Amino acid sequence: MRELPQKNLAVELLRKLLNDEIRTRSKKHLVQSRSFAEMLAATIRRYQNRAIETAQVIEELIALAKEMREAQLRGEELGLGDEELAFYDALETNDSAVQVLGDETLQTIARELAETVPRNATIDWTVKESARAKLRVLVRRILRKYGYPPDKQEQATRTVLEQAELLGLEWAAKPAEVVPFRLVPPDEARPYENCIPLYSLAVAAGGFSETQEPEPEAWVAADGILPVRGLFVARVVGESMNRRIPNGAYCVFRAPVEGSRDGRVLLVQHREIDDPETGGHYTVKTYRSTKAQGPEGGWRHAEIRLEPDSDAPGYEAIVLRDMEESEVRVIAELVQVLPGGRS
Repeated sequence: MRELPQKNLAVELLRKLLNDEIRTRSKKHLVQSRSFAEMLAATIRRYQNRAIETAQVIEELIALAKEMREAQLRGEELGLGDEELAFYDALETNDSAVQVLGDETLQTIARELAETVPRNATIDWTVKESARAKLRVLVRRILRKYGYPPDKQEQATRTVLEQAELLGLEWAAKPAEVVPFRLVPPDEARPYENCIPLYSLAVAAGGFSETQEPEPEAWVAADGILPVRGLFVARVVGESMNRRIPNGAYCVFRAPVEGSRDGRVLLVQHREIDDPETGGHYTVKTYRSTKAQGPEGGWRHAEIRLEPDSDAPGYEAIVLRDMEESEVRVIAELVQVLPGGRS
């Protein structure tokens, strides 16, 4: 473009190419497309008002094109999928949220939004106020759970729902997912009598304690599963356990874990776990532990190995060494992989 003898033509060609790219992004990425559209409009306006020379506007448009290309790579750098990145950008527009929560927490929120919102978005949610209200409640609940600044939650909720509307057409075009359970309507749900809770793994890993259980995304019933307290359903994504748990399978877990943990498939949380498949400090793996007596007579974990069980290459055990018994949170154990229901 710099070498074109007709500089005005070069400006027009660049403007058209950038406009086309922005229009393409506007179908999926609300915040990105708005930001780049504003930057392009501001540059062209300065050029039309003769505030900058033709050669300078060409350089600025080329720089904008490079910035747009780099933005496409951000998802890979952050470990986020396309939809997860779109929600991450919606959250990151608030500077105070970035400062308070940091990138890692915002990435976790984005992953949970990308999992929760599509699953709860009915076909008519964009026009049916009751359906929109349900999604608003879900989004606010997720933001509160991770400590998103209260005074910014309303704006963030609006931006997230606007982003969801863009993605809604794509969700609607996808074949409906077949799930291996029945959703039990809230007015019919009798927890642990006719249904058990459905959680994301992120919620289950962070929400259980001795005194409370996290808020479920839904109440579900599955054939052959007796709805007793402590059971819940969660989806496991990734290939690291594919001999036991196919990628995308819904599984029944039990909490708390009692008795010996060795050799069992467990949901485990610890600050030193950095699982690329979950994107957090938690994982589902086969648990192996070697214990040693501490100097004061108590027991310590000399080594904990969280082992994959996969026929896919590249997966290695997560090894934690010299841990107090209470440092590693064993959340739940795998009870059963529900048949079918994978996307």
